Amino acid sequence: MTWVAIGLALALALFTAGRIWRRYIQPWREVDELLEAMIEKRAPRKFLMTGNVRATRIGLNLEQLSARLRELEDGANEREFSVQAVFGAMPDGLVVVDEKRRLRLANMAFRQTFGLEEITTPGASLLELIGHISVDRLVTEAIQTGEPRRGSLQLSRGSHPGRELEVRAVPLHENPPRSQGAVVLFHDVTERRQVEEMRRDFVANVSHELRTPLSIFRGYLETLLDDPQQPPGELLRILAVMERHSDRLHALVEDVLSLARIESPEAELDLTDIDLSEFLPAILRDWEPRLHAKELHADLEVSPELPPLRADGGRLQEVIYNLLDNAVKYSRAGSAITVRATGGTTAVLSRIKDASSTIMDGTVPVPPLDAIRLSVSDQGMGIRESDLPRIFERFYRADKARSREFGGTGLGLSIVKHIAQLHGGRVEAESTLGSGATISVIFPIAPALPARDIAND
Repeated sequence: MTWVAIGLALALALFTAGRIWRRYIQPWREVDELLEAMIEKRAPRKFLMTGNVRATRIGLNLEQLSARLRELEDGANEREFSVQAVFGAMPDGLVVVDEKRRLRLANMAFRQTFGLEEITTPGASLLELIGHISVDRLVTEAIQTGEPRRGSLQLSRGSHPGRELEVRAVPLHENPPRSQGAVVLFHDVTERRQVEEMRRDFVANVSHELRTPLSIFRGYLETLLDDPQQPPGELLRILAVMERHSDRLHALVEDVLSLARIESPEAELDLTDIDLSEFLPAILRDWEPRLHAKELHADLEVSPELPPLRADGGRLQEVIYNLLDNAVKYSRAGSAITVRATGGTTAVLSRIKDASSTIMDGTVPVPPLDAIRLSVSDQGMGIRESDLPRIFERFYRADKARSREFGGTGLGLSIVKHIAQLHGGRVEAESTLGSGATISVIFPIAPALPARDIAND
């Protein structure tokens, strides 16, 4: 009996211990494992706790909580993705700072603008990152006053130095009237400022070019009005001077109109296949009187394997005329002018590697194959290396004193550049001071209509 009683007691104890384990210990251990899985964002082994009613209720509630957390996390991720996508697509730099001007959000354009890698310092101040006290002061004023502020910044560091940025700081008002921070936008206005400056320079240059001949006209007209009975020799001299300046005015007006037509959004090309072996000799025949007047000799070199060039014949003639005009003006008497037409990979690339040349890019890159180079070389005074990058600008004169002596409007090479861009090509210039210059225009043989940005002189 004793052993039976002991066995029954042990069985009862084991049954009681197992019941206690299943009802009061195992469910809470499972709840603990469930919570650890949720914290670590792992899929729980199970949510249903069967040991006791409270554990079962807690497990079901945790299942609902887990589902709700997943919904909230998915929604947050979707909103974050949308925000990052919008911010990332913005071309302007944008940052969000708190009331202490500590960085909370920044897009890629901001990091690129200021030459920053990944921003790894959490809560770094805007001033520490960009190093411009004027921007920090602007943002501080916006946060303190609750009003937007605007300023400008001359940027001289980063991936693109020498730029001008417009800075706008807009305060955030989550709990008015106290500002919770600000959104700061960095907009690059360098190109706009350059266009405005170019427009002002253009007006000033045209006014200057008009002033001299008009002043001469006015002076001689007053002379004739004061004394109409001028000696025949003096009268002829006055009329000759007035005719010369009249021609100068006419040339200026024609060049300005030509440039305006080329830059117009409605500008179109009448493309035809042009045989340069016939086209270029015809132009040189037209120029024989002027070449002979200055005792110049013209050499023509056209590669025999060149295919027809698809271009606007009128525009192409304007290009050659302007290049020849430039060469004749600056050539020494008795020297030679060489007109070349070459093509192929070697013709395009051989001069690019020359350190003394400058390449003026058009809006469409020149293809490595199937391109034709038209160049005009002279044996004149040459161009300083520092002036080469600017000779295609409107009214730019490398030697202003001698340029006035030779005449011209200062627009010829700018017209050449714009016509090249209109065809999807580009221009190049190379020179050695005292040994002449070579101006080249590179055309694709069969150009597509380019996406032009002619305003970028």
